[in-house]
Amino acid sequence: MRDFFKVFKWISKIGVRYAIFLTVILTVYVTLIIVDSRIVDTMVEKETTSRSDYVSIKAEHIIVSYLQTCIEALNMTTNGIEKMMSEDAGSMAIKDYLTLQTENYAEVIDENYTGIYGLIQGRFVDGSGWVPDKTYRPKSRPWYVDAVEANGEIALVDPYMDLQTKKVTMSMSKLLSDGYSVAAIDLSLGRVQEICEEIGKEFDDTEVMLISSDGTIVAHSTHSRTLGNIFGKTEMLHAYNVEDLKNIDRHNVTVRYKGKRYSVYFHEIYDDWYIMTSICIDAMDKRKSSSFAIHTIAILLLIGGMVGLFCHIGKRRYEASKNFSQMYSISGIYSTMDLINLEEDTFQMVRCDGKELRNSQEGMTVGAHRIMRETMWACTAEASQNKIFTFIDLESLDDRMSDTDTISIEYLDNNNKWCRGRFTVVERKKNGKLRSVLWMIEPIDKEKREREHLEWLSETDRLTGIMNRGGGEERIRQIIENGGVGMLAIMDADKFKSINDTFGHQVGDAVIIAIANCLKKSFRDVDIVMRLGGDEFAVFVSDMNDKVVANQIIDRFIDRVHDITIPQITDRKIEVSIGAAFMNQTDIKDFETLYKKADSGVYRSKKVQGSYVTFVD
Repeated sequence: MRDFFKVFKWISKIGVRYAIFLTVILTVYVTLIIVDSRIVDTMVEKETTSRSDYVSIKAEHIIVSYLQTCIEALNMTTNGIEKMMSEDAGSMAIKDYLTLQTENYAEVIDENYTGIYGLIQGRFVDGSGWVPDKTYRPKSRPWYVDAVEANGEIALVDPYMDLQTKKVTMSMSKLLSDGYSVAAIDLSLGRVQEICEEIGKEFDDTEVMLISSDGTIVAHSTHSRTLGNIFGKTEMLHAYNVEDLKNIDRHNVTVRYKGKRYSVYFHEIYDDWYIMTSICIDAMDKRKSSSFAIHTIAILLLIGGMVGLFCHIGKRRYEASKNFSQMYSISGIYSTMDLINLEEDTFQMVRCDGKELRNSQEGMTVGAHRIMRETMWACTAEASQNKIFTFIDLESLDDRMSDTDTISIEYLDNNNKWCRGRFTVVERKKNGKLRSVLWMIEPIDKEKREREHLEWLSETDRLTGIMNRGGGEERIRQIIENGGVGMLAIMDADKFKSINDTFGHQVGDAVIIAIANCLKKSFRDVDIVMRLGGDEFAVFVSDMNDKVVANQIIDRFIDRVHDITIPQITDRKIEVSIGAAFMNQTDIKDFETLYKKADSGVYRSKKVQGSYVTFVD
């Protein structure tokens, strides 16, 4: 108390003028703290928004990438079924195809994958070998009903809890072009649940969930809430539904749940599936109030330390702004992010993980096009440099992005890893011209190679390692459509059925593999060598129109076939009947005609004893 009165005594000694000066200083400080409080309010709002954006973008990227593998598998399988149906393949052939595809994709899809099945031309077939009982009605199942409603698009069937595995399971299905056949894949969503839980652990007071259009919680950062309904009376959004949230500006709404306020963000990611994040506003307000109290106490204690307080406020604002920028701009997906101002021709590095890139951009801000070329020259494989230089041409960027906000390119970096470069619009002028863009680089090597492996599996014959019928025919059709010419030869092993009947299928498989090896050794890598099925093979030799040369190559193949040695087969020689026809774009203009001519040659060769080739004009 004595100290308190000493202060008043000291003020009376220094005079009213100085007392007014100190009062003004105090008023300025109080004003600053009020302003700072509002800044904190703004930062809380921005932090809430940026946190939701970060969570939504990250969840969308991981979940969509996870589901895309199965979607691509289903698309490739339905394309194969469509082709077989167009060729009037029987139901057993289609069933064998689904069994083969199920085995193929089991290598690239995780343990949650249960195989490919469907109702094809009125008959239920299952690639995993499951046989339903007589009460099973495929057309009443959700996977069939939803696929018909989707009318040729991939249908994501609402998930359900599998009573046997205790896992949340979903189906993906697609209607075929005949209007009633449907193919489908079942997939456990255990990994999606793990993704939500992993993302939810990154922030306190934040929940992340994946929901379907009817409000069913597919996955939730809190495991016990899976398969509830977010719009039910016991949940926080019981007064809303999906359509309500779609119409809300920025897809966010503030709700009160169990005495606390939450900011809920709503973002569609795929086919009426949504990422929803909820952030506890009260918890963030508590931190804001603590910050405000600390500032107030600091002002009262350090009223004479104006410089120190200004430094403190400046530092806090800088750190808050920096944290916001990093959270908002860096989603964790891109390894490099640069802001390019096309109007001022300036280049600003926002984020860069690679040391080589950082060094190449160090200290450079003006001359964006030159910086881009020098930077990408340093980090791009030679094979990709021409196309990447064309893509990053800033002079043509306005025209290329006149009707889109993002464009991308896939290329190899200097470590032969696949990357995706992307331009995204940040700001346009009033006339629609670009003012500034973001240049971002995303590593996609694993995703790219998995996609290529899926394509390889879909085109490769599992027994022989050469191309299967679907993959080989598609490539030949492309060559013909592009005006290409060449020779198609069809080979058929003579009396192969007797080999299978006499020595067994294992020996028969050995013969098939040996003939395929002879084909690979006899023809070039650029030639299309494929197994048509059973003991039938075919090869397309591009740019071959000389019958004499073609006959020499086929004779070389026949000699190799005659040299085949199978230990179990000692009383006979492997013989092949061959038919060949030339594609010349004049008399023969399509694959079907070419195939029929070559196939008729096989029929003629069968009438000749031993290996023989018939050229059909």
